[in-house]
Amino acid sequence: MKCCDVNAGMLRTPVTFQRRTRVADGAGGATETWATISGAAARAYYKALSGYERFLSNRVEARTSARIVVRYFSGLREGDRVLIDSEAHNITFINNLERRNRWLEINIEGGEAS
Repeated sequence: MKCCDVNAGMLRTPVTFQRRTRVADGAGGATETWATISGAAARAYYKALSGYERFLSNRVEARTSARIVVRYFSGLREGDRVLIDSEAHNITFINNLERRNRWLEINIEGGEAS
């Protein structure tokens, strides 16, 4: 995808980006939880790429692969996740289209988001 292939009218899907954080549990320990990345709620162009199911350890595991495109913002990492319709998807690849700081093309994987 090229930078000029994207326009604002394509951004129809609301998304929220989250990052894993450690929070004190009040008993001297800490727990890991997901926190919304400040200023990272956006709208995205969503395109499903593939999906499959497999039988593993006496259970069916479904996985999906998709690509979203959002307006550029800095600080997003592959370890973060994105919420789409309250479903969590792991971010597997982030591409700053044509290195122009206008659009981010993000590959995501769903099914068992951590």
